[in-house]
Amino acid sequence: MTPARKPDKAARPSARRGTPPIDASAIAPVQFDLFPVKPVVDVLDARAVVGPRTGVEDLVRVRLRPNDAPHLVFHDRHGWYCESHGPSCHAVTLAREEVKGGTHVD
Repeated sequence: MTPARKPDKAARPSARRGTPPIDASAIAPVQFDLFPVKPVVDVLDARAVVGPRTGVEDLVRVRLRPNDAPHLVFHDRHGWYCESHGPSCHAVTLAREEVKGGTHVD
């Protein structure tokens, strides 16, 4: 009779000794800003800014803080994107919400 083999190290559950499991109540709650800063979102007339033959449907200038440099967000045949940071920029989300909400004045 052959002795029983130990299971592979990868097959065994890895448990660290001496470290207790993380308690959800020990994690600090999310901290809120005492004075939150609202981003400044301006919907621009794409034809006036870019030109009358442009394919840009929506052009939005977003400042995440009032004194920050603006993000120019375009909506055209390529989709929504920030001029500097691409489609994953936070300003794109803010611009889409502003245009979708229809709160802008042309």
